[in-house]
Amino acid sequence: MAFYQSKPDVDAGGRMRHIGLRPGDVAPVVLLPGDPGRCKLMQGLFASSRYVGQRGAFATYTGKTPGGTDISVMSSGMGCMNVSLALEELSHLGVTTVIRVGTGGAVQCPFTPGTLVIATGCVRGEGASYEYVPPEFPAVADYRVVNALKKACAEQGEQPVVGLYRSHDSFYMESPGAHPGLTERIQIWKDTNVQLIENESGTLFTLGHLLGIKTCSICIGMGSLFDENREEALAAAARRDPNWLQKRVEAATRAAMRAADLLEGKGE
Repeated sequence: MAFYQSKPDVDAGGRMRHIGLRPGDVAPVVLLPGDPGRCKLMQGLFASSRYVGQRGAFATYTGKTPGGTDISVMSSGMGCMNVSLALEELSHLGVTTVIRVGTGGAVQCPFTPGTLVIATGCVRGEGASYEYVPPEFPAVADYRVVNALKKACAEQGEQPVVGLYRSHDSFYMESPGAHPGLTERIQIWKDTNVQLIENESGTLFTLGHLLGIKTCSICIGMGSLFDENREEALAAAARRDPNWLQKRVEAATRAAMRAADLLEGKGE
């Protein structure tokens, strides 16, 4: 049930103005990475797929999972404003489920780089969601998608971390490239058992609830931001296998595809 709905904004060709899609271009289930280049990798894991097109940061492929579920992958670019554009326009095209597949900085320590992290909810530190609801409103992932992702990971032998994310707008304020004082700024998230810091899920979960779209995120944790040896550990992983991150993205994508099947009642 949708509690909020914008008016469709289409171009002269009948496509949604920002994502460049029209009815029939996108499946009811959409995987949402940030990087347009990552879409190409992810669609390669579909049983079949076709390139729909790209407008700005929004590149789209549509096909089927190996289990036969109609699915699309569309990049959002970086940040919550782009996510709000994506969800607003996807809602007009009949999309029912959106699963973010991305990366983030882990918070708790120790943390093995490459571990999958499934969100149950998100601390809203970004600004886009506040355009829709007041600060007291929670950003909660859809429990059905959370459970489907957990089951999918278990089937694949993955042991994901499941818990809260933190979304924010200013990348360099809560990243390894930040100016001095990073650990002091993010200590509160460690103390409150937040698992991952990223830049999209706060608005994804909030707006998904308002639009009646089931949402969740599964991200690859890139080591703990509190681990002094984090960069060394990431470099060591790359030396052992230059394609290790690609393989972890593939693992997250397979889990998301399988979750889509489970949500459709296929192969339970």
